[in-house]
Amino acid sequence: MLAGGAGKTPYTAFLTERLKLQGLSVAILCKNTGDENLWFAKKGFEVFTGNRLELCKKLDGKFDILISDDGLEDRRLSHAFWVCLTWGEQAEGLRDIIPHGNCRSLWKDHPEIGCVKKCTMEWEESAKTADIVFSMRPPVNASGEILPQSSEIFAIAGIARSQRFFSGLQRNYRIAKKMDCPDHFNVQKKVEYALKFGLPVVLTEKNAVRLPERLLENKRVFVCGMGVIND
Repeated sequence: MLAGGAGKTPYTAFLTERLKLQGLSVAILCKNTGDENLWFAKKGFEVFTGNRLELCKKLDGKFDILISDDGLEDRRLSHAFWVCLTWGEQAEGLRDIIPHGNCRSLWKDHPEIGCVKKCTMEWEESAKTADIVFSMRPPVNASGEILPQSSEIFAIAGIARSQRFFSGLQRNYRIAKKMDCPDHFNVQKKVEYALKFGLPVVLTEKNAVRLPERLLENKRVFVCGMGVIND
């Protein structure tokens, strides 16, 4: 179980949209810290924050489906259907657990998981056999302008597994400068600093939700989203 960067949030959004297309009412449960709740709300989803177990009790019967983004944070949800997203990692011993490794728990400690989805990015060879294929959308600014390919850019990421984001950008753009910040980091001051270089500034959709409108409306600020193209 990766400590972060497994794609849980975009997959939760994808799953929610799929269920809503089937006529089901869906609520998303998530923690009230970080960027996820803001991101879901901006997408127009019904999102509730706080203690997952208490939220389930409160919302029972009010929605057809309750989806917990990162449900492993509260394993008291004993009657839930658990979905695990994996990128090939499998923690077998303490050496694989943070702070030494990238995982937060041992695989053997999760017998409750009923569905395992193998994930990859669209440009990887494994996209031919993966269960879930994620894509990076072209960076776009508040005016709806798509950043031309081969542009020289200043890239900023405050997410887990940020190298995946930078690698995706490098396929179509030239990264002149970049800032790699911790997960959930408020990148506002970093964006303000980056704009001084006169380059287009590209950041993740997740990080953008905490920026003030004055920065989002800057035509040199481009936001790159992630979605699911195959499941």
